[in-house]
Amino acid sequence: MINITTIQEIANVLAGLEHKLAPNWLENDMIKKTLAISYDYWLEDTGIPMALKDFVQQYLEHAEYLGGIFSPDSEINDLSC
Repeated sequence: MINITTIQEIANVLAGLEHKLAPNWLENDMIKKTLAISYDYWLEDTGIPMALKDFVQQYLEHAEYLGGIFSPDSEINDLSC
């Protein structure tokens, strides 16, 4: 049976991480949904087990290389809009 990661699970992980982008990502459902889907595909496609916390941490650590909505400079992360 395939587990489907929820945005609430992603939110729980982000809430527990001390990273400058974590608070912004915690408020962004698009990012949380993308992380959840990516994590599920990772597990299904690679068969390599990885804790959800480690997966999210990798995304946070490499956000500047991912670009788009993950970019630290992305306007979508600006909560003042």
